[in-house]
Amino acid sequence: MHSSPRALPLRSSRLCNHPLAAALMAAGLLVSAHAAETPQRAPTAATDIRTYDIAPAPLAQALNRYAAEAGVVLAFDAAQLAGLTSRRLTGRFDVPGGFAALLAGTPLEAVPSSSGGYLVRSRVQPAAPAPAPDLAVDKALSPSPAGVLPLVSIVGTQPANVNTLDRTLLRGLATLNGDFTSQLKLNPHVQFDESQLSSATGGEIAPAEISIHGAKPYQNEILLDGMSLMNDLDPGNKITPTRVDMVPGASQAQAIDSSLLCEVTVRDSNVSAEFGRFTGGVVDAKLCSARKRLGGSVAMGYTSSAWTHVFIDPARREAFEDSSTADLQPNYRKRNYRATVEARPTADWGLLVSAARRTSDIPLRAFTTANDGTSAPREITQTRTQDMLMAKADYTPAGGTHKGDLTLVYAPSNNTYFKEDYRDSEYTIRTGGLSLSGRWESAYDNLRLTQQLTHSRNEQSRRSDTDYYRSWRWSTDKNWGDPSVSNAASGEGSWGDVDQFLATTGYSLKATLRPLQLAAATNRVTTGFELRRQNADYERLSVNRYYSTVRDLPTTGAMSRCQFADGSLDSEACSATPTINKTVGQYFGRLQTYTTGRFEAQAESGALFVEDNIGWQPFSLRVGLRADSDTLTKKTNLAPRTQLNWLPTEAVALDVGLSRYYGRNLFAYVLQEKINTLQTTQTRTGTLTWGTATQAKPLNRLESLKTPHDDEVSTGLTLEPAWLGGALSLRFTHREGKDQVVKRLVTKQTDCNGNQCYIYTNDGRSTTKDWALSWASAAAAKTGPVVTRTWVAISKSDVRANAAGYEDPFGSTQLEDAIIQYDGRFMRYSERPADNYNRPWTLRIGAVSTVPSRQLTVTNLLRLRGAYQQVLRSGTTTYEGATVDVYARTPLPRAFGIDTVILWEPRIRADQRLSLKLTIENLTNHRNTMTVSNTFASYERGRSVAVEAGVDF
Repeated sequence: MHSSPRALPLRSSRLCNHPLAAALMAAGLLVSAHAAETPQRAPTAATDIRTYDIAPAPLAQALNRYAAEAGVVLAFDAAQLAGLTSRRLTGRFDVPGGFAALLAGTPLEAVPSSSGGYLVRSRVQPAAPAPAPDLAVDKALSPSPAGVLPLVSIVGTQPANVNTLDRTLLRGLATLNGDFTSQLKLNPHVQFDESQLSSATGGEIAPAEISIHGAKPYQNEILLDGMSLMNDLDPGNKITPTRVDMVPGASQAQAIDSSLLCEVTVRDSNVSAEFGRFTGGVVDAKLCSARKRLGGSVAMGYTSSAWTHVFIDPARREAFEDSSTADLQPNYRKRNYRATVEARPTADWGLLVSAARRTSDIPLRAFTTANDGTSAPREITQTRTQDMLMAKADYTPAGGTHKGDLTLVYAPSNNTYFKEDYRDSEYTIRTGGLSLSGRWESAYDNLRLTQQLTHSRNEQSRRSDTDYYRSWRWSTDKNWGDPSVSNAASGEGSWGDVDQFLATTGYSLKATLRPLQLAAATNRVTTGFELRRQNADYERLSVNRYYSTVRDLPTTGAMSRCQFADGSLDSEACSATPTINKTVGQYFGRLQTYTTGRFEAQAESGALFVEDNIGWQPFSLRVGLRADSDTLTKKTNLAPRTQLNWLPTEAVALDVGLSRYYGRNLFAYVLQEKINTLQTTQTRTGTLTWGTATQAKPLNRLESLKTPHDDEVSTGLTLEPAWLGGALSLRFTHREGKDQVVKRLVTKQTDCNGNQCYIYTNDGRSTTKDWALSWASAAAAKTGPVVTRTWVAISKSDVRANAAGYEDPFGSTQLEDAIIQYDGRFMRYSERPADNYNRPWTLRIGAVSTVPSRQLTVTNLLRLRGAYQQVLRSGTTTYEGATVDVYARTPLPRAFGIDTVILWEPRIRADQRLSLKLTIENLTNHRNTMTVSNTFASYERGRSVAVEAGVDF
């Protein structure tokens, strides 16, 4: 259990003298020395009126949250606040007014201190308990017992910790590509794809793929204002230059710019029964609402390969610099633009509209050789483009029974590629789409109802410049290839147009009942349900012809001139010009035609959950049950969620939880069963007339599937003595992944192409053991003019799995969990460590330092990742008379990096600020090894710099 962070005592110098905090403030923050010499002034924020959104919490925690958002330093005696709990606060306040609202009804007040901050003290003349002006008392759920403040109406957020990023951290943590999943590096349970920071592909801007507790990236649930951002089409299929029928995808259906978010929370263990459709974790992102009466911002950013130190193995340097493939990107330029307008014409209504664009230009050679004599362009610039338009309207009347919001997000992405050594081969991968949400919350006497209606339409499609694909032998007629290489060829064409769309409509209702007192126990019951309908379709929009098997033309006759019997010419698949080193022309002997066609798949799903939080001091027990059902699997799954908490003292909390999480099945399993049936094959030999077309059979087959699930045991200890300055949390999580979907090749299948089929089965499984120790400062520490918040987390992880994902073939070794030799020891295949998302341990230290008098904020994140064990198959050996595979362990060194963001926001005039942001990833330019092969090593990017400039008004 994560108990609420304790407030800093008045005598807080012990925290400032703490060696770790002192080291961070002295070495990690690097704020202006001149600022330290500047006398502290009285708070200028007192006249800065803002809209606040503070959650119900212990009073100390609520005050800390408010002070952080207001940008002021706060000091108080924790003993004075013991036992007091704030409730829901909303509205527009200046700094003193906000403190007065939070402290209304208590014998306390907040007054300016001589050091420039605020001090909470006993009132000189205590005021009678009453709500503050503009503060609405919400009596819907329960009366205020002794020691509890009146209920103040709004929906709020949790204080920033390693599981929660508030707006300050979202603005301060480094993300060169603008995505919020890259900013989850502070979380000890989140691991990243090892290739995310690759030095070879710095031009990419796709959101980071993450794993939580060893689960596959596509088995997380990422929410945006309650709308799922996950790709349920085909997220595991990646760029493959030889697949005509498939379109690559990613785990996130839409790329969301983190500048539009106000909070991101990661739920990685003991997750409430309210959440489903995941086996990893839940990432819950909240879009900002309008806060200003009328205002906005504009900004532009830039970075490039010239601002990045690239580490490339000398054995790969020449291939990198002369690259003709997206796997090696020596040059790139990234730009981003965003604009926001917001308005609150009244305190009840607000509207925020924002637009953002992020682009990357990646110039590459078109050919693998210099090819100076080619008639085709020698350089092609690949592009990556992400657009986002967001509009959010909210209705939040103070003291009203109802409130709600409407959200629109349109986030398409377009990425262009080409096939090296081919002309006219450009194609565009189109992803993303539209999401709509309407949410309505009603607070009645005995319950609170939250309803949400959502609709989304996302795509995973392709557009090509041509509808043919062929590779000629080089000739003076087909002369754009390089004739100096062996087997000289001139390729042309691409793979045609394919559309994949997924439309999802959903409705959810959640009811939180008024607390019920039964004897010494308090029961807080929450229940609800979800309904979802999804329609997926795959459509090939144009006929695509794939020519192969080049043959020599005869020396004489009509065929030697590419003439059909009727005298017409075969200009598509025949050339009479002699090919290189030969005296005759050429023609293609094989034609695969991908015809137009469309397939649909529909699924309806529902979920019902109920959860009771039972409290009886010093224990609390959360018992929940979630039932999920869908028409894809035709099964109903029950997922119990239980957590027991014990608070033996105010400073100690222990918890243990048992949970089951069911993931979701993807439409790829259904659609891929039919895609290959759009293909026909014809051949010809010694004639230009094509033979009879043979209809292809399926390559994949879907049989009865279960829904993958994880069983979790999690236990935690939280210590929060006043002298620690924040909560110290130790957590152990054990996950057993079962029924994971894999793709297995089965032979002797007469209904499949070539009598063999890939069949999706539930033979995948995994085991994960994670330890995490984290600490977050309960309040900002003040050293001279510098105010600092600090986070520390260290994690140890052990992930073992028998399959990488549903997109990788699952062989007999994996199916039978055969004996192998790994690192000199014989073991089952499933016992070998996972070779991605599996750093054995990681230390994270984060600090945000602010100099309010200089409008300067510096954010640092240090990550030290443990030595990584790369697993490579290296041969065979004999075990008990049988031949078994040998896997070698290739140790990779520790990885170290510091990411720094410097944000300066000087005030231009009363209502305008300049915003200058400098981002530096891998500040120390440390060379971190990712992988090692027999020929070269791959590295992460070195020091990378990006700038952004804008104006807030």
